[in-house]
Amino acid sequence: GTIQSKHNGACLTSKAELEVWAGPLSDGSQAVVLLNRGNFGSETITVKWSDIGFPVDHSAVVRDLWARKDLGTFTGSYTSPKIDHHAVMMLKITLM
Repeated sequence: GTIQSKHNGACLTSKAELEVWAGPLSDGSQAVVLLNRGNFGSETITVKWSDIGFPVDHSAVVRDLWARKDLGTFTGSYTSPKIDHHAVMMLKITLM
């Protein structure tokens, strides 16, 4: 889907130098960017369904948009693999 113009993406959580950005897509899914703003090291980042407006007890398919592959089905949240400093991961999260 495409990002709906009436809904802008927003920084949903920022913990230390780890950020979760998200915005709704026209098909009801969410585009999510996980950003490690740190100056060194690698960290995992978690996006919670409650942060993106999805019910916490529902399952969703998580797709890595840059790798062009589905990462699996998750319930309540998704935790990334380690993301290098100054790097990002872009996801599409779709409720089942």
